[in-house]
Amino acid sequence: MGHVGAGHRKAELPMSPESVLNWLRFLGGGVCHQIPARSLQVAGTPLPLCARDTGTYLGLILALAVLLLRGRARAGLLPSWPLLIVLAGFFLAWGADGLNSYLELLGLPHLYEPHNALRLLTGTLQGMALLLVVWPVAAFTFWRTPENRRVIHARELAGLVVAALLVTAILSQPWAVPRYVAGVLSGLGLVAMFTLLNSLLLAVALHREGSGEKPADVLRLLALALAPALLELVLLSLLRHHFLG
Repeated sequence: MGHVGAGHRKAELPMSPESVLNWLRFLGGGVCHQIPARSLQVAGTPLPLCARDTGTYLGLILALAVLLLRGRARAGLLPSWPLLIVLAGFFLAWGADGLNSYLELLGLPHLYEPHNALRLLTGTLQGMALLLVVWPVAAFTFWRTPENRRVIHARELAGLVVAALLVTAILSQPWAVPRYVAGVLSGLGLVAMFTLLNSLLLAVALHREGSGEKPADVLRLLALALAPALLELVLLSLLRHHFLG
């Protein structure tokens, strides 16, 4: 629920912008620390996920959009070795910045002063890399005949990096609308990632791996995986709030 002044509550519509963020914040509570100072904010209210996780799931959404727009839904080959090295660099940058930020949080010596723009950028690059590595595995799991195509090429990856820089530049400004959209998309990206991972497990458990012949086959599996994905996020959030408050 929203706050007005000091401690006064106001009524929310079931699907008001504020209530949407609150629901997504609850869903993300079990997988993200949600420290306000390390989160982007809209009118003093933190987004559902911290800056790094906001970037991660925005990056996932951006990479997924590029794959679908480029007709790579069935692409079954990992990126080339040079691009895999670049993606590994994204993971390393994400991990190094996270470690530096954690050292600062503990009051220990660290290399540089952490800030949300860098958290957002490294998170976005890591989210892109994560999706690009997982997607070929999903293609082989979902489709009877995955395509012998690489999931991404150098020019497309360069475009994604430019997009990550633009997203970081825009969200570093105190503009409410872009930040709200980012908050919603990152929350949906979290749900999408859990749904994708659950669908892979379900395909194996139900002996349906490599059985998809048309998009409807895959969509049915994803729909089946949505409920356990949401349940897992809810349970993780409840456990976090129970043990950590």
